[in-house]
Formats: sequence, C-alpha cells, structure tokens
Amino acid sequence: MLNEGLMNPVIELNNIVLNNKIPNALLFTGNCGQDKKNAAILFAKAINCLNKPLISDSIGAVVQVGSYNKMPLSESLPCNSCRSCMKIDSKMHPDIITISPEPEKDVIKIAQIRELFSSTSSKPHEAKMRMVMIEEAHTMNQEAANALLKILEEPPERTFFILLARELNELLPTIISRCRHLRFKPISQDDVAQRLIQDFNISPLFAKIASKSSNGDINKATMFVNINSNIEWIKRRQWLFNQILMLIKPNQSSSLKFLYALVLAEKLSKETELLQDSISLLKLCLRDIALIKTALVHFNNICDLDKSILGKLINSEIIVNLDFVNLISDIVVMLPKNYHLMALDAIHKAESKLQTNASARLVLEQFFLSLIPSKS
Repeated sequence: MLNEGLMNPVIELNNIVLNNKIPNALLFTGNCGQDKKNAAILFAKAINCLNKPLISDSIGAVVQVGSYNKMPLSESLPCNSCRSCMKIDSKMHPDIITISPEPEKDVIKIAQIRELFSSTSSKPHEAKMRMVMIEEAHTMNQEAANALLKILEEPPERTFFILLARELNELLPTIISRCRHLRFKPISQDDVAQRLIQDFNISPLFAKIASKSSNGDINKATMFVNINSNIEWIKRRQWLFNQILMLIKPNQSSSLKFLYALVLAEKLSKETELLQDSISLLKLCLRDIALIKTALVHFNNICDLDKSILGKLINSEIIVNLDFVNLISDIVVMLPKNYHLMALDAIHKAESKLQTNASARLVLEQFFLSLIPSKS
C-alpha cells in the first residue's frame, strides 16, 4: 500500500528490518542513481545475514543515500563475511534476482517478467527472504507492467520485490498501490561535484557541469565525465552543442542548414540508447541560451552583452554549460527577440513526442528545422 507520510527512507528501512515485517513490494523513487540500488542490496543483506537473525539500524549505518551517508555506525551491521553476505556482494546469490531494461532498447518486456514468474514459482534456494529487484521499473511496457501486477497480487512464497523508478507518475497506479513507497532525495549538486573531484579526480569545471547536468544523479554525473561509460560523453556533449549552435547561428546559408538538420536528425534517431540523454543535454544548452538572451533583453537590448551582466550570470551559478558561455553569448546577441522562448517550447514538445510511439527521426527533423532562425 502506498505510504503517504514518507519518512526518511533510511529510518523506514531500519524500522522494517527491526520489526521483521517485510512488505511484499517496496518502491524506491527519486533521481539519485546508484544509491537506490545500494539501499536495496544492503536491505537484502541485512535481512539474510546468517550471523544476524534480527538486525537493527544496519541500513542507516552503511548505505549512502544522498544526504543520509553520515548516519552513525551501529553494532548491528550485516557481518559482510558470512556465506549469504559474500554471495550477495559477489552477485552470485541465487535468490537475489535483478531485472533490467534490455540493452540498447531501454525497455523491460513481458518475456522478462514471464521468466521471472517461472524462476520464483518455487521456494527460495537458500535465502530467508528472496529479493527481486526491478531496475528502471518505469521502462516496463504495458504488457510487462500488467504481468508484474499479477505477480504482485499473488506474491511468491518468502519473496519481496523492490522496484526502482524515477517518478511515481511513470508507473501504473495499480502497481503503485501494491507497493510501500520510499522516496530518496537527490544528492545536492555541490555534493555530486565534490564526489567527482575527490573520488575521480575530475577537474572542478567539468565536475560542476556534470553535477548540474545530472540534477543530483551521481550515476548520470559519472557517465557525463566518462566514468563507467562506454561512450565519450565529454566529447559527445561538445559535439552536440557545436551542432546545435551551428543550426542556430544566423547569417549562414539556410539551405545548407536545412540539409544539415535532416542529417543530424537521422544520425541521432539511430542512436536510440543515447537519445534521451542527448536531448537532456541539448535542453540545458537551450536553457542557457534563454537565460543569457533574457538578461540581454532585460538590460535595454544593448548591442553587445555587457561583461558585468555575463559575470553576474556565471557567478550566480544558474548557467550550466560554463565552457560554452562565451560562444553562446556571441550567438545570442544576433538572435530574434523571442527566439529563445520558441526554442525551449520546441524541445519540450519534441521530448514529449519521443516518449510516445512517434517516429524519432520525424520528430527530430521537425525540431532541428524549427531551430533555424528565419531571416528578418
């Protein structure tokens, strides 16, 4: 059942372990990446630790979930040395089951849920309680979500489910109603930047850009600085911005831009696994353009962007893409008065359409073509 009065999730997980009353299904939401998964794994360890039949305060002592990573140590931790703890840590425990979106398709399909039904039809092999963790649960298609709902209505013996998702509104209300909801607050952008600097030796500039771009998601932030990613996201981001600014920059051949927009749309539409994050980065670029353009209009439409105005914007830390700020500023002064509002509206519409069954290529073509400024 949905828990309306959401507590600090660490405290609530502690209470669940302490009372030894495990819900059939838990739902962790919030944009904090790996921390939700860490909490789920540690929760499973606390329940199944062979040396601690009843464990109090174990989750809060070791899990790092946003601002909760400074909880005091407790004597009642999972031992981390018994057979159960070690198997869970090594991802070899037969009763810890993880469901993830299919690679390169970003979707959980009904076949995966059917396989899950088969694998949980018998009793757990050795765990006190079997855990099924569904990562990115919001990516389940309609058929998969309905199949999971049937399992949650009649849960397998000694089995609990943990669903990890971004937001409640991305899941079926009937699934939400079957879960106990815990919301994890995102890590502050300053904390994310400090982690990148201290743990990965990322430069302060790129650490700040990545932390703002990720909105407190440490997994996403590390990806944007090429940590734990097969994609060179630093170079890709720079490439994306150069492409978009080339389309936006006035006083160039509109016919060439038209062809360029179509080629760019075709390329991005084929990179389905990268598209969502690419659109998010482009949205931030257009947001920075809007901020600078608004400042320019506010200060009497001066012909050149006053350096003091630009400095105030940068120092206020509302600009995300600090390494592109000068290039953006040079282009902004040449754009029509309300161009930035049109551009933001266009990318929001494109983002909404991409979440439907609309053709990605056609949506992107329409979006990129709309960014070409009309000659006045």
